[in-house]
Amino acid sequence: MAVKYSVVQQKYDITGQNILKFFAKAQSSGQTDFTSICETISDRGTVTKGDVMASIDGCIFAMKTALKEGRIVRLGEFGSFQVGVSSEGTMTEKEFSSSKIKKARILFRPGIELTKMLNNLTFQKTVTGVIDTTVPTDPTVPTDPTDPTDPTGTGTGA
Repeated sequence: MAVKYSVVQQKYDITGQNILKFFAKAQSSGQTDFTSICETISDRGTVTKGDVMASIDGCIFAMKTALKEGRIVRLGEFGSFQVGVSSEGTMTEKEFSSSKIKKARILFRPGIELTKMLNNLTFQKTVTGVIDTTVPTDPTVPTDPTDPTDPTGTGTGA
């Protein structure tokens, strides 16, 4: 089965020119909940769904404990988890304190099997509704008089 994607227009500002480009955006084809995952695991072996649920709950508890201690949690082929932070910058190290840390997040790095899966995906374009593919005219955005999508060469499209 293929991963579905749509095409969306976004600002591409790597050069500071506010250029609009089209990019792929993955589209969900639904959800799989915790109970369904546990049932699938249970169906593949000799453990009950309840045992699987208890094991995963125990794993989450142990992970939270380790992550709070600043440890990296490695779960074999599944991958690893680590706490990352975002902070305000300061001009000197002396000015910096933990009050400058604004947000913590969990970083996930997939293991080898999940990475291999990503390298072998197939993709299928889908439409998620009416997508406006016209470039909005914004006088603050530099224009390219050689742009073939602008017949007037003025950057206004008119």
